[in-house]
Amino acid sequence: MKCIINIIIIFILFLYCTESFSGNIELEPIIIKKYNFLFDRNSHYFRKNQITNLPVFSPEEIPGFFSAIELKKRAPFGIQQDLSIRGSIFEDNSVQIEGIKINDPQTGHFSLEIPFSAIDIEQIGINKNKQQLNYQLKQPKEKGTLIASSFGQHALWENLLSTNFSLGKIKNRVSVEHKISSGARPDTDFEIYNFSWHSLWKNYNKEAEFIFGSTKRDFGANSFYAKSFPQEEEHITQRFFLARATLKKELFDIKSTAYLRRHTDEFILKRHEPSFYTNFHTTYIYGAKNEVVFKNDLFLNLNLRKEKITSTNLGDHSRISKGFSIGLKEKEFGKFIYQGSAGFDYYKPWGYLKNINLNLRYRLSQNLLIDFSYNRLWRVPSFTELYYNSPSNVGNSSLDVQDSDNYQIGLKHTPIKAIKLSFDLFLRKQLNTIDWVKDQSADPWEAKNIGSLEARGFDFYGELKLENRFFKNFGIGYTYLDLDKDNNFNLSKYVFDYNRHKIIANFCFDFFGINSNLIINFSKPISRDKYTTVDLKLSKQFSNFKLSLEGINIFNQDYQEKIDIEGTSRWYRASLTYNF
Repeated sequence: MKCIINIIIIFILFLYCTESFSGNIELEPIIIKKYNFLFDRNSHYFRKNQITNLPVFSPEEIPGFFSAIELKKRAPFGIQQDLSIRGSIFEDNSVQIEGIKINDPQTGHFSLEIPFSAIDIEQIGINKNKQQLNYQLKQPKEKGTLIASSFGQHALWENLLSTNFSLGKIKNRVSVEHKISSGARPDTDFEIYNFSWHSLWKNYNKEAEFIFGSTKRDFGANSFYAKSFPQEEEHITQRFFLARATLKKELFDIKSTAYLRRHTDEFILKRHEPSFYTNFHTTYIYGAKNEVVFKNDLFLNLNLRKEKITSTNLGDHSRISKGFSIGLKEKEFGKFIYQGSAGFDYYKPWGYLKNINLNLRYRLSQNLLIDFSYNRLWRVPSFTELYYNSPSNVGNSSLDVQDSDNYQIGLKHTPIKAIKLSFDLFLRKQLNTIDWVKDQSADPWEAKNIGSLEARGFDFYGELKLENRFFKNFGIGYTYLDLDKDNNFNLSKYVFDYNRHKIIANFCFDFFGINSNLIINFSKPISRDKYTTVDLKLSKQFSNFKLSLEGINIFNQDYQEKIDIEGTSRWYRASLTYNF
């Protein structure tokens, strides 16, 4: 760890010392390229204005408003939920903050814990074919403060303070957030603390950035892991550090990033009798990422990462990965648009693992585009899958790496500025699929490579925008998914519990200055009953004040997030926000 940090510090100091802070600067001409095609080429984005208007209680829950994503929530407010993209399980997907992968090596149950408040988020990018989710933070400003307070059902009380200020040439933002509730059902009470500090310094062709995010979550975990133990309890902390320096030279730009994520988990099987069974886990992820982008759009990435765990059940383990990739940023040749990258990661003890990303687009007309993507992905087993041991769950230290080839072809069409249409066919061919399986219901769950799997289906998305009218916006997304397995196990714990159909419809209205956002979610899981939930947010701006009323599952639909895990019941909350 010290060696990595020292190397990065020396490297950054070298870059800065070789540049003069004075002298004439000759700027290259600025070229503005207009694209008639209005879609982002590779990802779907939830941007800050959308995030503000969504009926959502935490940044972790926002991706669930996308039809290709299913969030299996054990509780609301982002306390813990499993991320599924096109039928992948929570271990398979890459969760990132500012482009840094933060997946927890103990278990993917903890990967989607974002140590920032929703007010800190600039946008959330979803790349379906790469199975990737990236949270991008707002840049700090010279000044500006936001204070928010909320109360609601189940003794809910929330308070948030976020302030921007300058220290010399350094812009800063500090956010502090507290949430507490008695829970919607017994033993689902929670208390959450979030704290973050974001500093940014810019000077001509140089930039330095520091980010710190912290979350502490204490909660009752009613049947989170075992229905036979409804009085579970969990205490989680996470600390995330990121230091980044960027330098723009005449022939290339270079960005160097150092990061550290520390996560602790105290799990109590019977909260009123802690001595019965308590587990302690501490994981570390730390490393360095260097990116060089040449002026001809070639780029080079170098990555070094270490994962470590200390656990009462799993023992003490660590592993190192070293990555290299080279690629080409987006280029145009006539009606063709192309980009791609390829590289290797050496992941001890599994050896060299290859990754490939290709994207090719062709303009059929000014507003019609055909798009093809191919991504070669892999994931190593988590420490839980390798080493966990209990009467009901048995890990497997001989697990192999899971590989997948992801294909997508689609059409994007914008017949007029106000209308966007998108249709994608996708296929995922997965080898050495990792799952927890068993033959008889009385057997323990065992982690195994269960063989090959194919996930296939299609996505549709349509959007209509009518600005400055009562009916402002309408969007609808639909995903169909089918999984085909090639194994002999009778019971699967995770892989084959997925949504066959999911529809998300979003209606936005403005009635006498009251902004209304209504979202309807229809889901038809393969092994659970279908259900429809409705979420609503109403907000009104008064000068610097904003008053909001929002509810999730407002008709109190009964459903299951997973088999034997109840879905989120109705929640209402009222909020008052003040900006100055």
